[in-house]
Amino acid sequence: MMRRTERDLQAWRESWPCFISFLISNSTRGARWFFVISLLGLFATVGVGLVVSNYYAVFVAFGVMFIIFLIALLTAFITGFRGFVNALPALVEELRGRAPLGGTEVPPCLTRYFGGRATEVLGRLYSRSLIITFIVILFLMIFSYDLTLLLMTGPSPSLNEFIHAFLYVISLFIEKEALTILRASMDVALGVLGVVVTVVFSLGSLLIGSNAADIEVLGMVRDVRFHSLTWFSIAITLIIVSTILPPTISIVLIAPIILALTISLMTYLTLATTVIEHMRLPRGRPRRRPGRLRGPWG
Repeated sequence: MMRRTERDLQAWRESWPCFISFLISNSTRGARWFFVISLLGLFATVGVGLVVSNYYAVFVAFGVMFIIFLIALLTAFITGFRGFVNALPALVEELRGRAPLGGTEVPPCLTRYFGGRATEVLGRLYSRSLIITFIVILFLMIFSYDLTLLLMTGPSPSLNEFIHAFLYVISLFIEKEALTILRASMDVALGVLGVVVTVVFSLGSLLIGSNAADIEVLGMVRDVRFHSLTWFSIAITLIIVSTILPPTISIVLIAPIILALTISLMTYLTLATTVIEHMRLPRGRPRRRPGRLRGPWG
């Protein structure tokens, strides 16, 4: 049992480089250029910051570039799932012999770590999507919050004065009046998130597998719906809990989790819909060879 657990943990760790490299390589060209340019800009900001004495400008520039880098990373990550849509016939056992390959080159490590039954493949992709999305959005929230405080603080003659001014701005957010305004804004944002999550779950549950007639497809549809229901319940529970927590914790911690759940659930439903559509195809379906269309007389 221990050896099996160790092997599973090792496979889980080794699957991450394959997963991330496949996502980046299969993202859109614009997303890749955006990611590369933002990464170069981030390195350039760090290099300039080592030789410039204006610490306030360096902090602000680094915060802006890091936020742009996180947005570029999230964009490349989301668009990269297009490659998994094309790779599903090679990963899912139920699709072998039914669906043609989508033209995406599937590396052996992807088949080794992510191949299997449809529910297993979708579950592995969903868990990794949730982890990456949560980490990116969490850092995006934290740096956006810090950048707002920096801009409110403004430049100071010395670093000590800047730190005192920064702490003073933070103390303003702890006052009762500021907390009341922040609480009201957070409640509105959480209400909007709740509506978005509900719409995603409702549409996904109604549209996915609506015309399923095969027993195998019906079983797949049932598993997808219960998986979506589980994570929808978690998201709604987090929204309710966040109304009790302090606004700062709700903004920095709970909101990224809910956003990550929403984005990952949409990705999961998209992949699941593709799998179900392929499962409706008969096995060994002949494919038309590309060439000149023939008329009634040849």
